[in-house]
Parts: sequence; C-alpha cells; structure tokens
Amino acid sequence: MPEFSTPQSSPPRSGGPTGHDGMNADATPFERVLRQSAERRARESSLVNRLFRPAIQKLADRTESIYKSANLDAVRFRLLRAGFPGGLRARDFMALKLVGLCLVPAMMTVYIPILGMITGWKFHPLAWLAVLTLSGWLGWRTPDIWLAIVTRKRQTEIQLALPDMIDLITISVEAGLGFYAAIQRVSLRFVNPLSDEFLRSLQEARLGRTNMEAMRDLMRRADVEDLTMFISSLIQAETLGVPIANVLRAQSERLRDKRRQRAREQAQKAPLKMLFPLVFFIFPALFVIILGPALLRAASSGF
Repeated sequence: MPEFSTPQSSPPRSGGPTGHDGMNADATPFERVLRQSAERRARESSLVNRLFRPAIQKLADRTESIYKSANLDAVRFRLLRAGFPGGLRARDFMALKLVGLCLVPAMMTVYIPILGMITGWKFHPLAWLAVLTLSGWLGWRTPDIWLAIVTRKRQTEIQLALPDMIDLITISVEAGLGFYAAIQRVSLRFVNPLSDEFLRSLQEARLGRTNMEAMRDLMRRADVEDLTMFISSLIQAETLGVPIANVLRAQSERLRDKRRQRAREQAQKAPLKMLFPLVFFIFPALFVIILGPALLRAASSGF
C-alpha cells in the first residue's frame, strides 16, 4: 500500500531566532511561503490596484445591502479558481459589476451627443434605449470577462508547470521521500500557481481533512485536465494498492509526451496564424517597396 501521510512540521515558537529576511526561523515552511507570497503580491501590486482598491472596498461596504440576500458562493468559487486576483472578495467583485453597470451607460450618455454633434446624426429614442441597454449589459459583464481571462491564464500556468514539478516529485519519491513530503519540498522551490495550490492542499490536510479530500478539492479548484488525470491516478493507486513510485513514473512520462504533442500542435498552427499578418500587412508593404519605383518610372515615361 502506498503511504499517503501528511508531512509533519514542528509548531512555531515565539521569540525564536530570525533569518536574514526578518522572518521567524522556527516558523513552519507553509507559514514562510504564505508570508513570502503576501510580500511578493504587495511588491507586485500595481499603482492602479493600490489607488482604487480602497475605493472598491468602501463601495462594497455601502452596496452590500443590495446583494446581501444573494448567494455569492458561485462568485467565491470563481475567484478561488482565479487565485483571488488583486485580493478581491466576492462582495468587492459584485461592487465592480455595479460600477460597470452604472459607469458604461454614463459614458455612452456623454459620448452619443458628442458623436451626434460631430456627425450630424440624430438618434431615435429607441436607439438611445438600445444603446444604453447594451452598454449596461456590457458594463455588467466586463468583470466576468476579465475574471475568465485571468482564470484561463492561471490554468495555463498550472498546465505548463505540472510536468517539471511531477518529474521532481518522482525523483524525490524514488530517493526515499514520502509522497506528500516530496510535494511540500518541491512546492517550496517553485513560485507558481501550482505550488500555491499544492501547499494549500497540504495545509487543509493539516487542519483535519483527509489527504484525498484535499487533493480532490485541488482537482476541482484548478480545473486543469492534466492535473485532474494525475490526481485521479493517485486516488486509483491508493484504492488498488499500487506503489506510488510506479504511478508517478508513468504519469511523468505521459505528461512529457503530452507536452511534446502540444508543442507539435502549436507548431502546426503557426503557419495558419502567420497567414493573415502576411497577407494584410507584410505583403502590401513589400509590393510597395518592390513595385513602387517601377510604377513611378512607368507613369513618368507615359506608359
């Protein structure tokens, strides 16, 4: 039977020695990662985020009564899947949607009269109503579109980081380290969404959940096909009693093969993607440079 035991760590002791970065040297690895992740997010936070996030939080506090009775669990899960970008909470995200619902129609109310003055067009009241309705819907949906883009980007980062991390986990397990201890050791060496998700699952296991429940939640939370197949194979290995090292080796080879196939697929798509820029941007410029002088000489000679 494979061993699925959560690695134990000694509890932090107050007043212990500190390292060169000012953190408690006796803190657990997960606490150090959390603190380093928070400091990194604080350093990488943009000026726009630092300026507008307090305003968004105040607006969320004042408008909370509007959607107080609404179920925000779906919004929380979507934010969790996206990694809580910018530290947004569910009510902050709803406040952003309300801002978009009001701001975009207000901008169109200012823009349409200016456009009518410039072009001389006169908009029918029904056209006004249609534009305001469409702009309100667009403002309401814009945060959802942005969140979907952030989620897709994060899933791509997880997919790209998975093969290398599984290779290192496999090497660690074959060297004699326990599976979850190997996950913790490898995750501490990487700074990417996948390592954050692994460490989150380990922390959930420390708080009382079973290892497999934490890994199933990771599978649903990340929603990446390769990671789903990897965790499903681990669950099946635990059920059937297959040695975990054999499963890891097979999954590592499978992920490397899928990465090569994905690279070949992207390479085959490249010529088609290059066709439109070549036809509409590069070829016309080449024709002007190559045929332009000849056409000018022919026109000047009266041909």
